[in-house]
Amino acid sequence: MNRRFFLAPSWRMNVTPMKRIILTLGTLGLLSLASCSTTPGAHGVKNRIESQKRVAGHAARLELEQAYRSYTTGMFDQAMKYAEQARLRTPQDPSAYMLMARICLEQGRLESSDKLIGQALALDPSIPDAHYLRGVVYQRWSRDEQALDAYMSAWNVDPNSVQSVHYLLAAGEVLVDMKRYQMARELLIPKLGYFENNAAMHHLLGTIAVLEKNGDLAIEHLGQAYLIGGEDEIILADLARAQLDHKKYRECLRNLDTLETIFAESVPGWLFELRARCYKAMGSPRDARSSYVQLLRIEPENVDAWIEYGDMAHQIGDFGRLDTCGGRLISIAPDRFEGYFYKGIVYLEANKLEAAQVWFSKAGNVAPIDEPIPSLAVAHVEMMRGDKMAARVAFKDVLKRSPDDPKTRSYVETIATGSLDFIPE
Repeated sequence: MNRRFFLAPSWRMNVTPMKRIILTLGTLGLLSLASCSTTPGAHGVKNRIESQKRVAGHAARLELEQAYRSYTTGMFDQAMKYAEQARLRTPQDPSAYMLMARICLEQGRLESSDKLIGQALALDPSIPDAHYLRGVVYQRWSRDEQALDAYMSAWNVDPNSVQSVHYLLAAGEVLVDMKRYQMARELLIPKLGYFENNAAMHHLLGTIAVLEKNGDLAIEHLGQAYLIGGEDEIILADLARAQLDHKKYRECLRNLDTLETIFAESVPGWLFELRARCYKAMGSPRDARSSYVQLLRIEPENVDAWIEYGDMAHQIGDFGRLDTCGGRLISIAPDRFEGYFYKGIVYLEANKLEAAQVWFSKAGNVAPIDEPIPSLAVAHVEMMRGDKMAARVAFKDVLKRSPDDPKTRSYVETIATGSLDFIPE
């Protein structure tokens, strides 16, 4: 018993330090294990974040692809939905902002488009298309100066890329709209060496030359644009107009024939109008009349075409068609004097002077204040009827309408058979 009494304390004294040592070592081991597991855990979190970003990026790309497909097929609401989802997944990617801006532009939501463009540029100011779209927005707002700056910003981002010519041409077109033709030419000509095979560049330069009334240069550039662009009916039509305006009638007619072949069954009215004007300028009223007939089949309400058709009929002595033109013009354009005037000519040709005088007087009542022709016709009829007092009144009206026009005095002299004694000073 005494022996157990003395052994127990001795054992407790020896075990306690051992337990402390073992616990300490265990604690250190656990800490060591915990310490060893900290580094792999941090990397795991980082990897998970990167993986999530990759998944989000992949999903955003798929949504953007769906958005682009919807956009190209005109399904703008659906395209906007997909683009917005892509933007929320990858808010630092300007691609979604750009597509949303394009959709807003198509829908006429200019302020929203401009805001989205600004957000895209804030993320990446070196996106040329963003500057270009902003130019389109400004142009629709009629802020031409700001549009010009935006287009030039797009050009300056990367002036050596193939795409950049579109930004340059947009800037040139704005200058043309602002009637700054010389500035537009000075902008484009130095770059022509880089884009000499670009049809649009030559087309715009040809347009500028037309506006500056430089016919030879216009025809040169427009001809080059057509050669490069192939069967582009817009360019060929502009070339034909330039040739007509600068008296290249044969070339104009040849190009109009080519255009008629291109259009096949859907020939537009303006082609027949150009052809008629060409024949008229060449002194071929019969061919011009035939072209106006074709034009009026397409555009039966075209007032100018009816007026020109009547003029050609008068020139070739086709008074039946002139009467038709007069009646049609009175019906569709009662405020124009030509219909009444043509009727007066028809009755004058039939020697029905009283009826002719009535129609010419009606023409005078609706004619512009500076148009003397109806009053000249009235004076002519009154002279034929032998009523010099009535003719005197008509002549006074002629001189009142056009006092300084030498042609008016020439007509007066012709009608008065060389004598102006009865005309007041």
